[in-house]
Amino acid sequence: MNELLTGVIVPSVTPFDDEGDLRLDWLEHNLRRWSTTDVRGVMVLGTNGEFRSVDDDEARAVVATAAAERGDKTLIVGAGRESTRLTVRFVDSIAEHADRVDYVSVLPPHYFKGAMTGEALRDHYLAVADASPIPVLLYVAPSYANGVLIPPAVVATLADHPNIAGIKDTSNDQITSYLLAAGGRDDFSVLAGTMNTIMTGLLFGSPGGVVSAANFFPDECAAVVRLAADGKQAESITAYADLQRLIKLTGGRRGVASLKATMNLLGYRAGIPRAPVRPLGDDEIRAVREALVAHGKLGDGDGSEE
Repeated sequence: MNELLTGVIVPSVTPFDDEGDLRLDWLEHNLRRWSTTDVRGVMVLGTNGEFRSVDDDEARAVVATAAAERGDKTLIVGAGRESTRLTVRFVDSIAEHADRVDYVSVLPPHYFKGAMTGEALRDHYLAVADASPIPVLLYVAPSYANGVLIPPAVVATLADHPNIAGIKDTSNDQITSYLLAAGGRDDFSVLAGTMNTIMTGLLFGSPGGVVSAANFFPDECAAVVRLAADGKQAESITAYADLQRLIKLTGGRRGVASLKATMNLLGYRAGIPRAPVRPLGDDEIRAVREALVAHGKLGDGDGSEE
């Protein structure tokens, strides 16, 4: 089992202020807070990192900041682009951080959905893996990739490539298929990409997950995985169910907008989403705060709305 991918990884938000400007100082603050928690690592420039809303120069600045603050945590960088050439070029452009970046996570191209056959995706990932100075993670997120999935048979083939280390699965129902497809290689990690499927993954042998709730409940998410790894299945399931109920009332209410609002209330510096995504309104923030207070995550009267 790959220890670098065992446990919970935070799919970090990218902080923007009210003017929509990138705030690397806020990102540093968040990275330092996560460094004191039980999470295994951090992924920048994923879905929660609003990677489609930053340009390549901003993306490289985020990578440089995360690499400088890496500490002893695993660092993953989202690097998917809509062509093989552009993906390889972006990975090359962050190669100076290869000693600090553990993996690049590559979302499949998906604009030309009909052309993304299993063969096309296989060839894309093989070319990226052959060229990359950093080990590659496959990234499946059909809700954000025009419904494109990497077929399990293709994952089985890609799992044999020495520079492809695993897959992050943010689909609703593919994780067991991916675990079975990659079953012949001990160091190929199949990670859940959402709290909705992390328990299924753990029960079938996944080492953990990259889950958005770890942005604001890092230790609580890590505890679910740790209990399962320790063989305490009943305790893990109970902790999972309790946490899921609270997530739905707080950071899981409305995508990245509620995720960032919850972080802000708990002392992180997440800012707001970049337009045109709208931040939570005052009434929604008040409801999130009330849920956090009711569940003992926030003192009555505490919390920032920055």
